[in-house]
Amino acid sequence: MRLTARLILIVSLLVLTQSFQAALAPQPNIGVNGYFSNDKAQRGRTIQAAIVIDIPSGYHVNANPASSKDLIPTALTFDGYDLKQLIYPKPHRFKPKFAEEAIEVYQGTERIVALFPNGSLKPDTRLRGTLSAQACTEEICLPPAELPFSN
Repeated sequence: MRLTARLILIVSLLVLTQSFQAALAPQPNIGVNGYFSNDKAQRGRTIQAAIVIDIPSGYHVNANPASSKDLIPTALTFDGYDLKQLIYPKPHRFKPKFAEEAIEVYQGTERIVALFPNGSLKPDTRLRGTLSAQACTEEICLPPAELPFSN
């Protein structure tokens, strides 16, 4: 009887240890870089900036808009700039192990395009902002992260 109890305890500890380690998985190193054209803009034209997101293999972030109200969408904000429009990339369909249906996500290298009115950015402007994203694997989602960036 004692042997059976010990085996159950050992198996339980192994399962709990693995679950605990998965819950404490480190945030992936998602790269965020901003680029904009410093070519002379023509009067009345918008200025384009590209925010490039590098999501490590094995991870994804939710698309914007998110597939459901329960998911946290990836969102981009800029510090003190007059923004005209954000164009998020076309998402990929992905079926995580914990979901009943496929969701829309961003994976790998993605690009968000930001449009600024002409005259709102000078050639020496440093774009600063924050990418809000929740990284997930097929099995777990990590807490949402605020990722600051500048060009």
